[in-house]
Amino acid sequence: MTFASGLPRQVEPELLDDLPADDPRAQRSRLDLRRIHRAMSTLSILQRALDVATVASPPRRMLELGAGDGSLMLRLATLQAPRWHGVSLDLLDRLDLVDEATLASFRQLGWSARALPMDVFAWLQAPVAQPWDVICANLFLHHFRSDELRLLLAGIASRTGVFVCCEPRRETLPLAASHLVALLGANAVTRQDAVLSVHAGFRAQELSALWPDPANWHLREYRAGLFGHAFVAVRRSASA
Repeated sequence: MTFASGLPRQVEPELLDDLPADDPRAQRSRLDLRRIHRAMSTLSILQRALDVATVASPPRRMLELGAGDGSLMLRLATLQAPRWHGVSLDLLDRLDLVDEATLASFRQLGWSARALPMDVFAWLQAPVAQPWDVICANLFLHHFRSDELRLLLAGIASRTGVFVCCEPRRETLPLAASHLVALLGANAVTRQDAVLSVHAGFRAQELSALWPDPANWHLREYRAGLFGHAFVAVRRSASA
């Protein structure tokens, strides 16, 4: 069962976005997000989507937008490193949250990772010397209004041949689950933000409608697991 089609997306500021990186509530909430990723099966959703999207050519350069502390991508790298060799990974986030231990773990897997602490819209304005083979984002796009998303997705499309994301799904079951994240041990920040995230989430083909030049891309947008909404864009020239 889904929400009525007339219910609009509601994008409101989330508490975590305004807390300093060293605030104990923020630190705890970022740990909560790891639990939420596991509850949503984000890693499995991301891995399956990437395996299909990159079947013609394993990536050598990757970028994650809204990477946080890099823990999700480290879990992905652990799974993919036996098949994806020597990947160069950029971890972009407004805050500098990726520690040296995490970067060292990527190196042990044969990957080269670096943190890019910058705002995503500053990234859009920066010159790009070489595009990324893959750009991904997880629980990130729902923070932006449709006009901001249109600009962001256009910038992504100009910088890669493959884009994959997993976001909250704006439906009854995910909304009900968002009110129950306290059962995962979530703090007050996460409990409020989880509900806001679902209200700002996606359904149907909302991201596809904002993607630029759809005729030159293979687009797939679908329910992912019990609570997620996935979007995959593969440039036709980059696909098999």
